[in-house]
Amino acid sequence: APVVAGALEAIRADGARVVLVGDEPTLTKEAAAPELLADGRLAIVHATEVVTMDDPPALAARKKRDSSMRKACDLVADGKAGAALSPGNSGALLATGLLCFGRIDGVLRPAFGTLLPARSSIGCSLLVDAGANTDPEPAHLAQWGVLGATYLEKVFGLERPKVAVISNGKEESKGTELTRAALAILGRTDVALHGYAEGGDLNLGEVHVFITDGFTGNVMLKTAEGVFKFVTSEIKAGYLEGGLLEKLGGALSQTMFARLRAKLDPREGGAAPLLGLARATFKAHGSSDAHSIRRGIAAARRYAEQGVDAHLAAAIARNAAAFAG
Repeated sequence: APVVAGALEAIRADGARVVLVGDEPTLTKEAAAPELLADGRLAIVHATEVVTMDDPPALAARKKRDSSMRKACDLVADGKAGAALSPGNSGALLATGLLCFGRIDGVLRPAFGTLLPARSSIGCSLLVDAGANTDPEPAHLAQWGVLGATYLEKVFGLERPKVAVISNGKEESKGTELTRAALAILGRTDVALHGYAEGGDLNLGEVHVFITDGFTGNVMLKTAEGVFKFVTSEIKAGYLEGGLLEKLGGALSQTMFARLRAKLDPREGGAAPLLGLARATFKAHGSSDAHSIRRGIAAARRYAEQGVDAHLAAAIARNAAAFAG
C-alpha cells in the first residue's frame, strides 16, 4: 500500500510516469486509478514471484526470473523505464542489478549512496557505502569517493564536493590500514580531498561526501535514524505531558519544529542510488511510507534524466591510473 500510494503521489503531484511491477490484480485494486492507466501515466506489469527478505541474494537474482524485482530491472535494461526502485532485499537488488546491467566500466564494486541532512549549501551530505559492502578494499573506498563526488556535482550542481574518509580521529595517524590506504589512493584522484572526518561531522556541511565500509556506514545510518525518532518523540511527549507553559511553548513553536522535522526527516532522502551499476537503481528503506516512496521516485527521475551514469563512467575512466595503483 505505501508503495502504490507513493507512486500515485509522484504521478499526480510531480508529473512522474510510473510502472508498478507485481501482482497485477492486487496492484490494480490498490491503485484504483483507471484514469492514470488510461492516459499512460501509470502502468502495471504482472510478476508471479516475490523476492523475500530471507532469500539469498545471488540465488534470488538467478532463479526468480519472474519476481517483481527482476522484472523491474529488466524493464530498465530493455530501455522501457529510466530507473528501478525497490524497498526490498538490498543484497538481492544489488545482485539483480549486476545480473541485468553489470557495473560501469572500471568500477570494482557498486555501493549505496545515502543522503543525510547537513548545513551545506545543498542541505545534505552523502554517505557511501551505506550497506552494500562489509569487507571492501582500499581501491573500492577510493572509487566511492569519486562516484559520490560526481553524483553530488551532477544532480545537485555542487562544484568540487569535498570528500573525506570516516575515521576515529582527524589526525593522519588515526584510522586503520583500510582507511589509510584508501586516503592515499584518493589523494591521487582529482576529487577535492578533505582528509579524515569523524561521525560528528556528517551534518556540519564542511564535508560533502563521507566514505566508509558498508558495515560502518549502515550502523551510522541506522543510528542517525534512531536518534531522529528519539528526539522527535521526546519533544512531542514533553509538550503533551508538560504543564501549561510547555503546552504554550509547543503551540508557539509549531512552525519552527515543523521545519526542523522536515529538514532532519530521513524520509526526505527517499532512496539511495547504487552508485557504480551501469543503470539507475535505487534502494528505498524497507519501512518506507508513501512520502518516502514519492521522494525516492523523484531522486531516481533526477538521476536518469540528467544521465548521471555517463558522468560516473567518465569520472572512473579519468581516474583509472589512481585506482590501478
